[in-house]
Amino acid sequence: MGAYIAGSGTCLPPNIVTNDDLAAIMDTTDEWIQSRSGVRQRHIANVGVGSAELGANAVLASLDDAGLSVNDVDVLISATMTPDHFAPGNAPLIQDRAGLGAIAAHEIRQQCGGFLYGLDLADALIAAERAETVVVVGSEVHRGYMPFGASIHRLLGTSTAPVTDEDYATATASRAWSVLFGDGAAALVLRPGPTDAGILATTLHTDGSLFELIHVPAPGFVNQPWSSTAQIEAGLHQPSMSGGELFRNAVRLMPQAIRTVLETYGATVADLDLVLAHQANQRILDGIAKQLDVDPAIVASNIADYGNTTAATLPLLWHDTKNDGRVPAGTLLAFTAFGAGAHWGAALYREPAAVTS
Repeated sequence: MGAYIAGSGTCLPPNIVTNDDLAAIMDTTDEWIQSRSGVRQRHIANVGVGSAELGANAVLASLDDAGLSVNDVDVLISATMTPDHFAPGNAPLIQDRAGLGAIAAHEIRQQCGGFLYGLDLADALIAAERAETVVVVGSEVHRGYMPFGASIHRLLGTSTAPVTDEDYATATASRAWSVLFGDGAAALVLRPGPTDAGILATTLHTDGSLFELIHVPAPGFVNQPWSSTAQIEAGLHQPSMSGGELFRNAVRLMPQAIRTVLETYGATVADLDLVLAHQANQRILDGIAKQLDVDPAIVASNIADYGNTTAATLPLLWHDTKNDGRVPAGTLLAFTAFGAGAHWGAALYREPAAVTS
């Protein structure tokens, strides 16, 4: 019995910030950003709006798309790296906001690999007949990471005040990574399906020796105190990234994982119709296509419109490709991701014909 995707839904903040908007608050250009990442614009949540709110809205939209109600949900799986609060995380907040009742709500932290891990968990629960309807949601508000100072209000349209020299310099210092991220949420509803469709095979991997490729140094309970003004002043609360090593590992390990699930199922790369890969950088997507030796058009891309939305990326990409008619019945596709941890893997999926239940 394979778990199939019965519905999808998204929630995107209404504020769209273009590369030209960013060029007004830091030393960058649209050409510089697009040539290095493929990002053209991103959605940014208003101050006071968190990832749990976006996630709950995405969950409700996905249930509506599936023709189900909140009473049909057995399990919620929430993936995020930007929770509203350090504890207890987003899962209970989304469960409550969406009105799902006192069901099991899992909170997982695999960052950009989070949604992929959530799909695997949902498939396992359904295969074990521990649940019939599982909603997996990825939700992110990276706005809080952004070292833009008062300039964030200019981007959100809530201020027209001139950008200070200090804010301009601070934003410029972060441009290698801060221009990449966007906010948003998306959810998928999974239910039991036919044995020859749905999730066919998965492979997941973690290598903690690679954690420094991308991590947020502080706050953390290895420190005393766990959070301090000194940490913030040193910028330790912002992501630290090793771009070159991230690229090399991502373009090697994601194609490797795709080949593994294809081999497990008894298929080859030539059988693939579509690859839904984590949208971190267009260069990585191009690298995946090259490593797999496939037409780049098979590796779907929406990074230009959203940027890197971390755990929300894969369900956003599914929602877009599905609604664009690129996932007709019989489509064989691979989900894949690589993220901080390091966590990576792939899931092979076949879109079923109409399922009645």
